[in-house]
Amino acid sequence: MSCSRFASAAMILAVPLVLGMGTASAQTAKPELTWAPCGDVPDTECAGLLVPIDYAKPDGAKITLRIARAPALDAAKRKGVLLLLPGGPGVGIMEIMAGELRAIQHVSEFQREYDVVTFDPRGIGKSSPIRCDPAKVPAAEMPLDHKPTQAEFEAVARANAAFIKSCADASGELLWHLSAKDTAQDVERIREALSLAHGIVSYAASYGSNYGAAYLEAYPENVKVLILDGVVDHTVDFATFSARNVMSVQDAFDRFAQWCAQDATCELHGKDLGAAFDTAIAREPKTRTLVPQLLATGDNPELGWPALARMLAEVGRGESKLLKEMTATASLSTADDPWLRVGKDGLFRAVMCADYGPQRDYAKLAATADTLGKAAPRFVWKFWDSMPMAHASAGTGDCVGWPREAVNPPHQLKVGPHRNVMVSNPTHDPATPLASAVSVWLQIPQARLLIADVDGHQSLPLSKCAYEAEGRFLADPASASSTTLCGK
Repeated sequence: MSCSRFASAAMILAVPLVLGMGTASAQTAKPELTWAPCGDVPDTECAGLLVPIDYAKPDGAKITLRIARAPALDAAKRKGVLLLLPGGPGVGIMEIMAGELRAIQHVSEFQREYDVVTFDPRGIGKSSPIRCDPAKVPAAEMPLDHKPTQAEFEAVARANAAFIKSCADASGELLWHLSAKDTAQDVERIREALSLAHGIVSYAASYGSNYGAAYLEAYPENVKVLILDGVVDHTVDFATFSARNVMSVQDAFDRFAQWCAQDATCELHGKDLGAAFDTAIAREPKTRTLVPQLLATGDNPELGWPALARMLAEVGRGESKLLKEMTATASLSTADDPWLRVGKDGLFRAVMCADYGPQRDYAKLAATADTLGKAAPRFVWKFWDSMPMAHASAGTGDCVGWPREAVNPPHQLKVGPHRNVMVSNPTHDPATPLASAVSVWLQIPQARLLIADVDGHQSLPLSKCAYEAEGRFLADPASASSTTLCGK
C-alpha cells in the first residue's frame, strides 16, 4: 500500500460519514441514461442524470449528477448492479473507480459478478461542485491547545459565516440542499434510471452509511440488500457525535500504544508514546491533526501504527520528511482551481450542518468538552476543531456560525423490520465508533449485525472475514445469521 492509498482512505472518514420524506419519487417519468466512456476514468462508462436542486420544487432549477459504472467482467456470472454510496463527505467517482479506494472497497473483485455503479454526489466532482472564495477562508479557527473562550468561539462563528456566504454567492441554491435527505432522493432517481425494479443492492460506507440509512428510511420497499459499514449515527446531536469520535480516537491511540509496547519493531518500543506525541506536536503542530488519520488505517505496516511510530520518532528528533510526505498526501483536494479546492471545505460544512444543525450553545459545548478533557486530554481539540485537515472527522466548530437550521436534523430512525440490511463496524474504529453502529442496528428491527475485531476504519477493507461475509450477504441476505463476529 502506498501513501496515496492513505490519502484516499482519509477521504472516506467522517468521523470520523438523514430524514423523513415521502416514499414517492418527485418525478414521474423514468429518467434516461446515455452511457459513454468517462474519459478520465479507465475502463469505466459515465452518464449524466438530471435531478432537481430542491425536490420540493421538481419543476425548478436542476443539476446533472455524474454516474459511473464498471460493467461486470463475466456476463455469464453477472448477478446485477452493485451501487456503492460514496463517503466523505467529499468522495466521488474518481476516488472509487480510479483512485486507491478502488482497491480498498474491492471494486475489481465485486466487478467479477456485478456492474459496479457509483456517482459524484451533488456538490462533488462533476456533479456541480461547490465553489467558495479562497479569500474568505476563515482566519479565525478554534484553538487546538486550549478550550476556546466565549470570545474566540464568537470570532470563529463570524469567520465561518463569512466563508459560507462566499460559498452561497459562488454556488447558489445548491449549497442549501446537500443533506443526506437530498442525496437519498438522488439515489432513488438513480435506481429509477438503472431500471432496478426489485430495488437496490448497495454497500454504503462511512458518511455513505448516513446516505444509506436515509434511503432506507424514505424508500424501504426499494431496498433489496443494504450494507452500512463504518456507521455514522445520525440519531444523536452533533455534540454527542463529536464526543464519541474523540473517545474513539483515544481508544485507537491506546491500542497503538499497547502494540508499540509489545512489538519490538515499533520505532518507539520501550518509550512513553504519549510523551513522544507531546514532543512531536510541540515541534511540529500539524502532527496533531495527522495522527488521528494514521490511526484510522490501523496496524497497516506502511500507513498505520508502524508509520505513525516512525513519524513521531522522526519529528521528535527534529526531522520532518515523513511528516511532510504524509501531510501532502492527506489533502482532500488536488484541484488546480482554488475556488474548487476551497469548495471542498464548504461542501463538507454544508453537508454536516444540513444534517446536524448550527452549533450556538457555547456553555453546553464547553461543559461537554470539560468532561472529555479529563478522559482524552490529548484529543479533546477534535471536539472543537473547525477545519480538521482533510476532514478526518467533524468537530462541532464546523457548524459554528452556520446560518440556517438543519434541513435534516438528527432523529430516531423511522423504519420497520428489514432482514436484508446489515450493519457492520470494526471494534476499534477511530472515525466511526462501534457504539454508533450498534445504536443504528438497534433501530432497524431484524437487521443483521457484523462486528470485525480489527483496528481502523470500516470492516470490509480491514477484515477478509468481513469482506467474504458481506459478499455473501449481498448475494443472498437470507444466508446471514442475526450476528456475525469476524477477525482479520
